[in-house]
Amino acid sequence: MIMREHTLRRQLSEELHARPYHNFEGAGRFIRFIFLFEDNDTQIITYINDYLKQQNHPPLTSNTKFTRVVIDDFAMRVERHTEFVSLSLIEKGLPAKSGLAKHAFDLANLSHLPFDWVRQMPAELFHAIWLEIGGKPPHRLSNDDVTLLLDSRSAPSNMISDGAAQLHVSFDIDAEGFSRAALFNISIPANRMGRIVQRVIEMETYRMLTLLGLSAAQAHSSTLNAVDDSLSLLTASLSKQITAIDKSTDDILPKLSELSARLEETFAKTGFRMAASKAYSDVFLARLDALRPTYLPGFQGIRGFIDRRMLPALQTCTAFSNRLERLATRIDRSAQLLRTQTEMTIQHQNRDLLVSMDRRAQIQLRLQQTVEGLSIAALTYYSVGLIGFIAQALPLAAWGLNVQIVKAAFVPLTAIIVWRIIRRASRAARTGKTED
Repeated sequence: MIMREHTLRRQLSEELHARPYHNFEGAGRFIRFIFLFEDNDTQIITYINDYLKQQNHPPLTSNTKFTRVVIDDFAMRVERHTEFVSLSLIEKGLPAKSGLAKHAFDLANLSHLPFDWVRQMPAELFHAIWLEIGGKPPHRLSNDDVTLLLDSRSAPSNMISDGAAQLHVSFDIDAEGFSRAALFNISIPANRMGRIVQRVIEMETYRMLTLLGLSAAQAHSSTLNAVDDSLSLLTASLSKQITAIDKSTDDILPKLSELSARLEETFAKTGFRMAASKAYSDVFLARLDALRPTYLPGFQGIRGFIDRRMLPALQTCTAFSNRLERLATRIDRSAQLLRTQTEMTIQHQNRDLLVSMDRRAQIQLRLQQTVEGLSIAALTYYSVGLIGFIAQALPLAAWGLNVQIVKAAFVPLTAIIVWRIIRRASRAARTGKTED
């Protein structure tokens, strides 16, 4: 039964098989070059494809994450990652029952490997790892012997895989630019040796990638120091102004916004690197644990070396990320405090405005009452005058009256009528309704 599949089903399933292990029989070497890129790996892949075409091998496509091709007496392995491309040259099946194979770490006598072509890669070399795999460890191998072999200032070492092999690493860079490691096989079969070799190579790869976060933390620590100092001053200034009489905080908001912008810029520049360093460190420690290292008498252990020298770098990255988050939280709290103070200031201004409006309304009411009283007197005066003109046309003498008496008699009545009319009009104006 054929069912309609999700578009990512095949891609996600193949991810588990994207970078397979290969058996590693006998003695030999695994040499890896790591190239970082910024925007894309087009230049690197194009350069590798040109070489593959010259060797009559199919080129990598845009979707190819891994390829392994056999060229003459060696294999070339290419892996594409999020921010780096690794190119590995592999020789295996060399005779060496004890010690390392012939020409171990001898660049001059390995002319069949394309070192000159790798040197012309159109990208800066980030790291180069040279792992030699041999037979059983030489008798009475001392720490000084290993230090000389690895051309290193120190040589942390362990038994690995439950005592089935010895691993010696330099965590240093030799005169040719390689970080050396030596793996002596006591009883590991070819299929397991392939996995162990890959873990050793990846351990050294991700060790260096992890430390990229340290350089970013060191480069931007001064920015965090400046933001921290400025934020402390702003917080103190905000506290003083809140308790001041005028309570004005208008000058703090622009400065706080500037600090927030600087911190956001720093986060944009370092956020990915800090997260990547954390992920790389987890992979590094996982590869080290997978080797199952145990104590090798007479040698310093790899984990002890890492804990004393690399752990502070990891803690610096962690401290930088935590400090970045704490500063962002402090700025947010200061902004909330500023918003609260601003809202309180606005509420006080609104209260004062309402009090002022109420005072003006009372004054207007008294003025209106005064005007209404004057209006009643004026209208009464003019109305009584009109009544006087009308009374002059009447036979008042026959009735035993005169104009002055009539006008005087109409004053109270006219005043009452005018008062009621003005009162109704004023009430209608206040309520917005017209009374019948």
